[in-house]
Amino acid sequence: MAASMAASTAARERRVRTVIVSVGASAALLVAGLVLAAPGGAGIRKQTINPTLYVNYTMNCTLTMVDDAGKTVTSIPPGVYQVEVTTPVDFGDVDLSGIFDMTACKGSVQFQLTGPGVSVQTDLDGGDSNYALFDSVDFQKSSTYVAQDGNQPTVARFSFTTLASGTPTVPVATYTTTKAKTTTTSATTPGKTAPRKTAPKPDPFRGSLAAVVGVTGKLTLSRKGQAVTTLTSGRYTLALDDRSKKSGFLLQQTRKPATTLTTAPFVGTRSVTVDLKPGQWFFYATATAHKSFFIAIAPA
Repeated sequence: MAASMAASTAARERRVRTVIVSVGASAALLVAGLVLAAPGGAGIRKQTINPTLYVNYTMNCTLTMVDDAGKTVTSIPPGVYQVEVTTPVDFGDVDLSGIFDMTACKGSVQFQLTGPGVSVQTDLDGGDSNYALFDSVDFQKSSTYVAQDGNQPTVARFSFTTLASGTPTVPVATYTTTKAKTTTTSATTPGKTAPRKTAPKPDPFRGSLAAVVGVTGKLTLSRKGQAVTTLTSGRYTLALDDRSKKSGFLLQQTRKPATTLTTAPFVGTRSVTVDLKPGQWFFYATATAHKSFFIAIAPA
């Protein structure tokens, strides 16, 4: 028994970096780096986490920073914060070889946050990721900090200050557990939603797209008469008009298998609903044809 209690105490004191939630009759609750015991019965657990500064990139490589309340960061109390950096898609997946240069970041961001006691840098794994989290950034009092992107530092650049005194507002995540069900709920805290063991909701329906395969095999994809270059991710209905006996219409997300919407012998019209997840998408007539592309961006 003594050995079991010692092991339990050691588990509660162990520090981790990953945010995980595990719920069960005798499970442990891991939140924002601290392991808390969740023994036996149902109840409510509260855990404080560091306040977060959210750096959000756009496709043209500009950036903004907001706090947990969604307000633009201009002046904050000194103290320890988390800094979260995100881009709409993995910039390394964006094809820059064509005429549509979708991002001035040229494949990867060059984010820097500097000032007294702070030197944060990331290229998001060379563009292979769209997310990074720095969980313990200590901002000193009465100081100025500069956030910028090295690809275009005069454009993607802003500064903010810290106050001479004060304490950061620390958000509190509230988790409810029960014995009968293995579910977890979380109070509203931006960026800190706990996993749920429920079926995911379908992506929202966004409207229709017009896809045409011309007689010569040329493909076009448009929405409301405008060629599609970027759109919000979600479900769309593709109204297909295939006029060629030699070409079809293939749709493919980067690093995913292609979906054949029409084949070469087919001539006619059909309607297909597709779920366009965030990322880069290609459409082309045959496996050897020129590929056109567009970007699906997750809603803000």
